[in-house]
Amino acid sequence: MLTIGQEHRDPLEINVGRKLYAVTFSPNGEYILSGGDGGVQVWQVEDGKQTATMKVDLVKCLAASNDGRWIAAGTSLGSMHVWDAKTYEEVFVHKEDSSTINAVDFSPGSIHRLNSASDNGTVIVWDFATRERVQTLHHEDWVVAAKYSPQGDRIATATLYSVRVYDSNDGHLLVDIKETVTQWYNTSLLWCNNHLLVVSDDKIKQFEASTGSAVSKWPVIDTNGYSCIAIAKHGGFIAYCATRTLIFRDMATHTELGLIQHPQHIRSIALSPDHLFVATGGEGGKIIIQGLSRIIVSSMY
Repeated sequence: MLTIGQEHRDPLEINVGRKLYAVTFSPNGEYILSGGDGGVQVWQVEDGKQTATMKVDLVKCLAASNDGRWIAAGTSLGSMHVWDAKTYEEVFVHKEDSSTINAVDFSPGSIHRLNSASDNGTVIVWDFATRERVQTLHHEDWVVAAKYSPQGDRIATATLYSVRVYDSNDGHLLVDIKETVTQWYNTSLLWCNNHLLVVSDDKIKQFEASTGSAVSKWPVIDTNGYSCIAIAKHGGFIAYCATRTLIFRDMATHTELGLIQHPQHIRSIALSPDHLFVATGGEGGKIIIQGLSRIIVSSMY
């Protein structure tokens, strides 16, 4: 039984009207950010009211800085955009070529770094205080995910054929894991303490980040070629999707905690910082926010 946060509430459905590829919570949990064919939009978690729209075409990935100051997005047109999270004013744009930006991620520490990963095989690390490029990590294939470690000292990247871990200070390659990774806009790779979770070959696989050693794996049934994962900040459980089904699993025992059937193909999952809610975005253009207190097996409709 999943017993996280407050009492169960009816799902809140927000109809965006266009395809969604990314959803994420603001650091304070009060807002949900969505990205897709309609740009970046900001919604209140309490009532679903829209508070802002940042007009940019074909958003594929999103990130919010841990201090709540910035929102970043990458597009299929090869551009990365950053906005002030209070005024929604665009403060930075980078466009190098037409390669899709598959991932953006802010560093968790006091040193403000931002990385962007793209189809051209690069991960660019920016010093966001100076807006200067600090590092470029080169790969032989599309980079489909790039995530800072919880301590900010490493960056994990994923291509279609490998997972790598770099030192975030000097860009030195630490670990190279030969593994096929599902391509889906920065949702196929996660840190879990000193471990990495990877969506690969209709499975979620767990690796020791320091050595690349395989730890465990479990199947993801009926993914239709895509799946996405999200993890609670305390690392106690994960949520992942298989087409229209959202599944919760305990990280210590790997036992299934519960599931939710959805009316649309799920393309992104976000867990609120306080672990009270889960949000999904999908091909049907809907954001669905669900309370997490008493999920065992529940249907949304």
